Amino acid sequence: MDAENERGCYCSLWQKSPETLEKQGVPRGYCGICEICRKPGHLRQAPGATAYTGAWCDRCYRALTIKHYMLWLALPLILAAAWLFERLYS
Repeated sequence: MDAENERGCYCSLWQKSPETLEKQGVPRGYCGICEICRKPGHLRQAPGATAYTGAWCDRCYRALTIKHYMLWLALPLILAAAWLFERLYS
């Protein structure tokens, strides 16, 4: 991955086919429109192990990343609490 594409996004489309992004109303310096807030963003893979590619602004992408990893951190705690509850009250 080159230095200017540290996000792992599709901004290289501006060199390959700029008319595609211009038709979609994407401003220069971005390669997509955020799916959440509709601001200019970047087209990239969703955080985590999800096989989904979408466009997000940096702010929404960070929030999505935090939510994803919080879920994976909370899941073992929920399972441990359920196991403990079962052991104590059965």
